[in-house]
Amino acid sequence: MRIQTPWKLLLGTLLLGSCTKNEVLPDEWYACTLDAEGSQPEMHPKNEEYQHILDTHRPKGLVGAQLCIWDEHGIWTGGDGWSDVASAVPVTPCQPFLIASISKVFTAAAAYRLADQGRLDVESPLSSWLDAETLDNITNAGDVSISDLLSHRSGIPDFYTLAFELARINRLEQGWSKEDVLDFVRGRPATHEAGSSYHYSNTNYLLLSMVLETVTGKSLEDIYHDEVFTPLELGSAHYSEQHPIPQGCAKGYVDIYGSGDFVESEFLYRDELGIGGDGGIAMNALDVTLFFEALTNHEFLSQQSQEKMSSWFDLPTEWTFDDGTLSQFQNGFGLEAYDTPYGRAIGHTGGIDGFLSIALHLPQRNTSLTLLVNSAGHARGNESMSEIIREALQLIHE
Repeated sequence: MRIQTPWKLLLGTLLLGSCTKNEVLPDEWYACTLDAEGSQPEMHPKNEEYQHILDTHRPKGLVGAQLCIWDEHGIWTGGDGWSDVASAVPVTPCQPFLIASISKVFTAAAAYRLADQGRLDVESPLSSWLDAETLDNITNAGDVSISDLLSHRSGIPDFYTLAFELARINRLEQGWSKEDVLDFVRGRPATHEAGSSYHYSNTNYLLLSMVLETVTGKSLEDIYHDEVFTPLELGSAHYSEQHPIPQGCAKGYVDIYGSGDFVESEFLYRDELGIGGDGGIAMNALDVTLFFEALTNHEFLSQQSQEKMSSWFDLPTEWTFDDGTLSQFQNGFGLEAYDTPYGRAIGHTGGIDGFLSIALHLPQRNTSLTLLVNSAGHARGNESMSEIIREALQLIHE
């Protein structure tokens, strides 16, 4: 998950004066339905308890939240708060949210689908797929493999820098290509020797998306649809480089000063979307949950690919965390590993200006949790998310 830095908050503050007035949208804009599975939360035996968790903790620093749980009784989905404050539209379980860096797992899944088809060797060098001009002056690019990109062990630096953010917010519409974004990496030093250590970098998945396009001759949008969205029947899933925000998507909000005064943040996140495989997918929590369950289903990925994705390695100390409920000390090849009081979980987190997300799947217990929120920046917001996760996991496994 990309962490918002103090200078990013400063830039957001400077931009507030340039925001357009919040648009009021009709109810029909947000009209949606869930697929049959998970569409009747009131029939779930823990419906009231799960909804109570959301109702209790969502108001403490979050504008809106969508929660999906898969437990021994089936699937439960719920929402609380607001998808659109100006239009007075509440969160419902079917509305898509931007899932930010959880998108990386979809990119990784597409890569392993191509590997299962014999079209991509994940141990092959990056330089065998992208030409010298594309990789020019990108440190380590000639030495890394596709697996190094998948596992964030390439040492190629992140394009998210102060220079990138300043350039990004100078105009509302950048129209950047993937190659344009790579210019923010050229000439910068590597974070470490190729393949030797872990350092999270969005550039890895930007490059990976370009590899997938080379392998298939298709756009990333078509790859997502053909290899992931359509096979798994993820009806709310959306990715587009031309129209990155789908109709009915919840609006994002940011608390610039951490004071509880949220403002719409589309002016900050719009042009972060649709520029590669590091983020930009929108979908609801139900479809995120179904996707992570599918990662342990041999009908979607082969056992060999599943084992490669979950070949865990230890993280450097500076990339670990432990909040008492979730601890992360290892990472995989497209997946993150979390230890919980109820066993090992596979999943990922995501963050963008106005959206935070986390998805967890506990394969040994066949249980899952996906939490999507459409706000960021409030001092209490992260604590509220942690409380929802802690209490939901406890209730799931009672």
